[in-house]
Amino acid sequence: MQMVLLRSKTTMPQALNSAIERERLYDLLGYDRTRKITFVRSPAGYGKTTILSQWFSQFDEPVAWLSIEVADNDPIRFWKYVIHSVTEITKNNIDLELASLFASQEPSAFEFLIDSFLNEMSLVKQTISIVLDDYHLIENATIHKMMVQFIEYLPSNVQIYITSRADVPLPIAKWRAKSWLREIGMEQLRFTYEEIQQFYEKKNCLYTDVSMLQHVLKKTEGWVTGIQLTELSLNSSTINDFNIDALNGAHPYIADFLLQDILAALSPSIQDFLIRTSILKSLDPLVCNALTNRSDSLSILSELEKKGLFIVRLNSTPPVYRYHHLFAEALQIELKNRYSEELVASIITETATLLQDKGDTISAIELAISKQDYELAVSWITTYLVDIFTSGQTSTFIGWVKTLRMNHYPIPYEMLVMDVIALISTLKFEEAVEIMTELEQKQVTEKWMDLEENLGVASIYETVKAYAIFGMGGDIEQATEIVQRQLEKGRVGSRWDNIPMQYNTFEHKILRTSIGSKGKFWPFEKSYPLVKLFRETEFKDDNMTAYSYGSSAESLYEKGFIDAASSELKIAIQYGHKFRDPGLFIPMYLLKAQIYIKNNNFIAAHAFLKNSMETVKEKHWIKTLRTKIAHCYLLEGNLLQAEQELIMSRSRQPFWLLVNARLLMAKSQASDALSSIMQVKTKALQEMQISTIIEATVLEAICEKALGNDDSAMMALHEALLQGAPYEYVRTFLDEKASIPLLKAYLKMRKTKNDPSWNTVPLTYVTRLLHDIQSEDNALDSLTPREQEVFSLLADGATNREIADRLFLTEGTVRVYLTTIYSKLGVNSRAKAILLKQ
Repeated sequence: MQMVLLRSKTTMPQALNSAIERERLYDLLGYDRTRKITFVRSPAGYGKTTILSQWFSQFDEPVAWLSIEVADNDPIRFWKYVIHSVTEITKNNIDLELASLFASQEPSAFEFLIDSFLNEMSLVKQTISIVLDDYHLIENATIHKMMVQFIEYLPSNVQIYITSRADVPLPIAKWRAKSWLREIGMEQLRFTYEEIQQFYEKKNCLYTDVSMLQHVLKKTEGWVTGIQLTELSLNSSTINDFNIDALNGAHPYIADFLLQDILAALSPSIQDFLIRTSILKSLDPLVCNALTNRSDSLSILSELEKKGLFIVRLNSTPPVYRYHHLFAEALQIELKNRYSEELVASIITETATLLQDKGDTISAIELAISKQDYELAVSWITTYLVDIFTSGQTSTFIGWVKTLRMNHYPIPYEMLVMDVIALISTLKFEEAVEIMTELEQKQVTEKWMDLEENLGVASIYETVKAYAIFGMGGDIEQATEIVQRQLEKGRVGSRWDNIPMQYNTFEHKILRTSIGSKGKFWPFEKSYPLVKLFRETEFKDDNMTAYSYGSSAESLYEKGFIDAASSELKIAIQYGHKFRDPGLFIPMYLLKAQIYIKNNNFIAAHAFLKNSMETVKEKHWIKTLRTKIAHCYLLEGNLLQAEQELIMSRSRQPFWLLVNARLLMAKSQASDALSSIMQVKTKALQEMQISTIIEATVLEAICEKALGNDDSAMMALHEALLQGAPYEYVRTFLDEKASIPLLKAYLKMRKTKNDPSWNTVPLTYVTRLLHDIQSEDNALDSLTPREQEVFSLLADGATNREIADRLFLTEGTVRVYLTTIYSKLGVNSRAKAILLKQ
């Protein structure tokens, strides 16, 4: 099921013809257009939405509008709507470009999504105005965090408008201090005497003498909804019947009182129409017809709009309306007061069913749950559970399960197992463990896993349990036992069998993902039994098995087993193309290129990476490949080409930032490089990304050395070694040639300085690293004395003629020597041979 994107949510409400022009507020909105955020805050009924719709209606530029509701407290749903609304007004394919990035719920994936969205908007050649209406309804901390990132890095061509009834958990004070913020509050939104007068005149209200208007202003304190209510009440009363003193603008809930008068002036059938349709978020005339058993809903809604009865028409065709929030809330109270519980329940069920029949399953379930019709909600969740997961709305699902559990409603086992998967995917491990513990207890008391109808979901649960143990760094032997037990029982098919799992949506290394344990390597003797089970049994065609080859290839390379890594990555690439999963084959392409680089075969690395760019169309994967190409150029000493590639692949991802830091070091800008490295390291420490922590800390040591801070360099190197020793990291150190003198100095310091604080890193580990360096240096030792003479002159920059003259050889003989030297060193050009010597 594709997520249904309701047009009514992304359509700017139409400003009423009877609305007065509020020039003083237009001046506020138009002042200093360089301010990137406009925050309109006031209690309900002060005209926040109206003033923005009036403001934007003056211009030809389209606006990306999102009317927020409680159901939008799902990061995937929220940002799909925002991106969709921007795509609609820019008439490009931003939503398609970013579609693949919605597959993961991990924080790093959300951060990458926002970065990619910002980049796409920066390429648009127009001003983009985004309105987030009723942001106070957002309570999801992840969405707030993403919003902060979104606004902090907003391109200059984008402006954000936020309306809210209350303060929001965003760094408003910080943005105010930076002069990013334009604020409009309750004081500015209040009607002035002149505006009340204009409003009454436009409404053709007879009672507009000065004393009456002043009395209205005093009692309403300029509260817009209160002023509208007085006008409606005046039109339905005589001046003698109307009691203005009943109005107290300090208390918005006077709507409950005045609606009695307003409703009383309407016919019983219209009252019934209003009350029955009040639970709809948007008023589609066709849905209203079905719900009220009538055929004239469009004309009723149109007439109510003309009367100014707290109904807003959206700019969509055919027309769709919605009630003002206060009006809807009051009508819903009247629904419960006027009708029996049985009839109310029937109306809710009928409304939810109409939404479901229309294809808006999420809204139907939300309505059923909000009105405590849990049986209906669970039946729909169960029916559409696979679709809910494949559409990425797992946070919404987590919220439903939480509500059901809080209300002690019995939840089907399949939903509980899927809740575990959803919680793990969003890194809510403690909550996942809580559900798993409950499932284990229910197995003891109810033997649910042994019941025939649960065998399929029980098999999934066992696999999830093993994955959770592995991904969270638990007891791998326990995970192996679970898989072994599952194989002995035999896997049971289910409706989830053909649903592919996306383990990597954007990372350049599998070791940075959960399935790669974020860089924590398992000892071979412990991991092999589990890997063997996956590769030699009915699991062999699973995505998880495919990724085991990729993870193995990266870890083998890191440990220095290059040939074994090459074998594993070859199989991983085959799997990646079989599953059409760039999250697997792109990291393997990068690893293959790295092996070429290690062997000083830069021509092959460049050719391979450039050909690889033809295998994907997603911009973020192309940028990843370009970043690796930049790394190649950098290692060759071609700083200009490296910089050009980095400009084309600009990103805030650790991979790009660290390659760019290497470029800065090569340009003798070590201070700037160090600043960028520390930014990456700090974030990696927060996320416990072991491979990135080690890489960044090695580069930190090199930077400190370049800045003349020898002690700091040794301390940083010690920290990197401390992180790398438990997992036997090798290549992260050796692939940075500038780290080798530091390693030698570190070993010498450790042998001469008896300080227990340094003993946390085993000397055997450092010795092993230097031994591997020596092994690589042995390639030079393989040259004969005469070849070494030729190579020495070559390294000094001598031409073939100069070498021939110095060694009393012919140029032809020199060329023969050079061919032999290149072959022994594993290079194919003079420049690469000289680079190896350096």
